[in-house]
Amino acid sequence: MHKSIILGFFIFSLSFVLHGCDGGGTGGNILLEGVVLNFSQFGEITVTVLQGNTRLGRTTVSPQGNFGIRFNSSTGVVSLRFESGSFNAERPNITVIDQSVTNLDITLQQNPTLIIINRWQVFQDPISISGDRVIELIESLAEFNLDANGGNCIFASGNSLITYRVKSISITNCREGVRAQTSASIVLEADESILISSNRDAILALDDALVEVGQTSNPVNNTITIQSTNQFGINAAGDSIVNINPQNQCSISGGRMAVNVSGNASVSTSNCTLSDG
Repeated sequence: MHKSIILGFFIFSLSFVLHGCDGGGTGGNILLEGVVLNFSQFGEITVTVLQGNTRLGRTTVSPQGNFGIRFNSSTGVVSLRFESGSFNAERPNITVIDQSVTNLDITLQQNPTLIIINRWQVFQDPISISGDRVIELIESLAEFNLDANGGNCIFASGNSLITYRVKSISITNCREGVRAQTSASIVLEADESILISSNRDAILALDDALVEVGQTSNPVNNTITIQSTNQFGINAAGDSIVNINPQNQCSISGGRMAVNVSGNASVSTSNCTLSDG
């Protein structure tokens, strides 16, 4: 009886370990999820996240076509492999950011074999970096979203650099929207719309910092909306520089004032409409 209990426990434990190794992953600060829109054409589909030749996570597409894999990445660039009885292909160069969720709508195509990303959404947690850290997302398909739920949205100090060059940018529900200080740089560019909305300063640049918000080199219909409920749309001090470069419509508003400049700071608002509170 005693031996049977021990043997049963061992089998259960081994089964748990094996299942855990092949699952979608429960650890890591990056979640890559999505849906295969035409999953019914392929039977069981396995999805694998790879970094080089290293497997970071693996899962099976659900009966509804959904998948999700949580992992860590040391490079921020991964590949997605989709496999079934009649399909085997890999989509390289998928950029992922720490503390974020990447959501993909996928179509698997045969003849020729292709993995088509119909929609690419990124849902980012608030960002706070310093020192020499660099965060970069350059992807023309990506729709970038950051909702801080009343907290600060993006903060950079030291010599750090944040660059988002994407399809669209939505930074909302912020206490402070985008803040750069010391010698940090924040560059936000989009093919389409950019929205920065906050309770306090929507853009705050201090010291020798640089903030640039504008169109990409190949915009589709770039518009910019910068709005602060109770403070300044743009607040620049010290020797900081803020450049706003829209393709089309642009508005900057602040509960106190659209733009506030002090010290030797420089602010360029291009053709934006300025609205003071």
